[in-house]
Amino acid sequence: MPAETIRRTEAKAYFANERTFLHWMNVSVTIGSISAALSGVAGHAHRSWGDDYTSSALYVRVLSMFMLATSIMIAVWSGYNFNNRANMLTLKLDGPYDSKVLPAVLAVTLVASLMVVFSGAVMRLHSDS
Repeated sequence: MPAETIRRTEAKAYFANERTFLHWMNVSVTIGSISAALSGVAGHAHRSWGDDYTSSALYVRVLSMFMLATSIMIAVWSGYNFNNRANMLTLKLDGPYDSKVLPAVLAVTLVASLMVVFSGAVMRLHSDS
């Protein structure tokens, strides 16, 4: 009969899990704040700056809602990962503790948002000339 080994989970693993969760929540709050600021600027531009900015305000609002949805998704996903990793640590399971999906989603979202902003700036520059 093989001897059963007792595995011990170090406390720093729990702290690393919490630290990772807090970092992802920081990213989520930052993206949500940028989204709220963009939404506010778009609303002000639509009301105060005239019809020249109405179409631009619509693009900014769509970008803002896209970033807000991404912020919410990051917050939910990081909460799920935190809970899943905490359960794995409590049960002393071997397994992948890394997340390959969330960093890729964040990178794609940020690149897409920057591309929209850049293309809007290029279109604005082209329409002015």
